[in-house]
Amino acid sequence: MTIETRQSPEKNEYLLGYASTQQQRDQRESMLPVDPSRSMQPYAIVLLDASADASSSMQASPRLRLLPLAVRWPGRTMLEKGSSSRLRRLSRERLRGAVIGAPAVDSLAYRLYPPLAINADWLIHLGTRREFVDTAPPLQQMLAQHADEIRDMRRQRGLDDELHLQLVDSGTLLAGTALQARMLLRMLEAGIAPAEAARRAQALRETTRLWLVPQHPGDTLEALQRLQQPTLVPWEQACSGPLGQLWRRSPVLEADASGVYCEHRLKNWRAAVAHAFGRAAELLRAQSGPGAWLQISLDGGLREMQAWPEFEALREQAVATRTSLHLTHMSPAGRIWASAGSLSMALYQPPGASG
Repeated sequence: MTIETRQSPEKNEYLLGYASTQQQRDQRESMLPVDPSRSMQPYAIVLLDASADASSSMQASPRLRLLPLAVRWPGRTMLEKGSSSRLRRLSRERLRGAVIGAPAVDSLAYRLYPPLAINADWLIHLGTRREFVDTAPPLQQMLAQHADEIRDMRRQRGLDDELHLQLVDSGTLLAGTALQARMLLRMLEAGIAPAEAARRAQALRETTRLWLVPQHPGDTLEALQRLQQPTLVPWEQACSGPLGQLWRRSPVLEADASGVYCEHRLKNWRAAVAHAFGRAAELLRAQSGPGAWLQISLDGGLREMQAWPEFEALREQAVATRTSLHLTHMSPAGRIWASAGSLSMALYQPPGASG
């Protein structure tokens, strides 16, 4: 089991309009020397938006980059880069008024271009479920605007002219997107060619399940309603809390390849988390062999969670089935969608693993 957090200190928060002039240089992409062996084995970098529950060790990988997100309030916009301690500390009231959006093209260009065009031969963009945010269009626009310069820079350094961009729709969010990114990084580190790794990554969505247990369903409802996405109506209804559900206030929101849904509501948040843990343990128990991956992301104390009997039961099942289990903190941006204090869990099982 790997226990990882993403609470690296971040002292600088700037309005999006000032990012290009005031951002620290060490937060920008650095141009690295070109390895001559790259002509034989192209180098791929995974692009992940800042809402994914990526751990600090994942963020430290040379093969991963986080794309910033725009967090907007009336009269103010902040650039969220994935490790914002300030955004993590915001109160529930402040979070309820925030909207997450794709970044401006200029902010992407400032952080990623032109050095990334030299450091990578393939960019694999693993996107969050598009109903929540889509960072692919500004990324494509940035690369298109600088296509000629990118081509010239690569030629001057003896690289193949084209910087390949592969878009992969994860079909999930939060812990789910981070879990798929973790698996994609493992493929690339094992020497799998970028095109093949991207193809396999696209297939991960078919066998990835997501559970989201909001601490404050009313806050989650407000966030979902601001998105105005018809496909998210089942989650909105689950969080709405009509009179008949007053004694079952905590929904267990679920998502898989078939869409989003909610089949269970429990009397409180802890009971809802226990149900999600139990369901994951049941799925692991039924599988025919090893190869599953599980990530639990919490906006709260991971050590406290590990002392819960229901977590220990899930951990024991993961060990018994040789499941790769990872614990991380929920992303600061994820708190806006999920609500403060929430839990997100994702499970990948190989095709045909269920017994």
